[in-house]
Amino acid sequence: WNSIFRRSFLASKAQRRNTSKWSFPSILSKTSTMKFNSAAALLAVGSLANTYGFTPSSSVSSFTSHRQSLARPSARLPTHIQHTSRSATTLSMSTFKVGIVGATGAVGKEIVGCLEKRDFPVDSLRIFGSERSAGKEVDTKFGKVKVELFSEDAARECDVVFLAVDGDFSLAHAENICAGDDGAVVIDNSSAFRYKEGIPLVVPEINAEATKGKKLIANPNCTTAIGLMAVWPLHKLFG
Repeated sequence: WNSIFRRSFLASKAQRRNTSKWSFPSILSKTSTMKFNSAAALLAVGSLANTYGFTPSSSVSSFTSHRQSLARPSARLPTHIQHTSRSATTLSMSTFKVGIVGATGAVGKEIVGCLEKRDFPVDSLRIFGSERSAGKEVDTKFGKVKVELFSEDAARECDVVFLAVDGDFSLAHAENICAGDDGAVVIDNSSAFRYKEGIPLVVPEINAEATKGKKLIANPNCTTAIGLMAVWPLHKLFG
């Protein structure tokens, strides 16, 4: 067993070196389980860009991890995925209009923190909340952001929307936010769509390719995502 787990560890280590710097399981490995869940959507977010098939212009050409930049990592987006249109989970700009629903909660705050720490190319950050939160200002690396009262129309103006809310809210609004060619790409952190046919359930280091052509992306819960990162190398080695 020692030999097996050593091989698994080495395989996992090599895999992490080859995945995007925006891999949220990697980013959040030292955070609490709850905070990990906030970003396993990304996103784990591979990368927010790499994982979810966003393709910017060639001015941001690489998303490869560099040891020398670990102290102040910066997000670079991949060019290997050719962009077509926003409706196919692809974005053709080098910066992104990012929206976060529920950003004043613990999960949403962690998503904001990840965007800041990874120097993700945010053109503008919009934070949506309830009537209780609307009007408050949140200090971010991208400047002071006033919390907006959530509406589907406002969320659709973004390129990417993270939902850090409960399943009922996601069921009511996620598909409307991403509907049509002009809808946003939605990354849902709740359990609402984890078992829904046609919606990819993603751990980016494992099945990032499943997001291509999709505008609504689900992520596993925290313990599942963390566990799979350990089990996946074993599966690759032994089937």
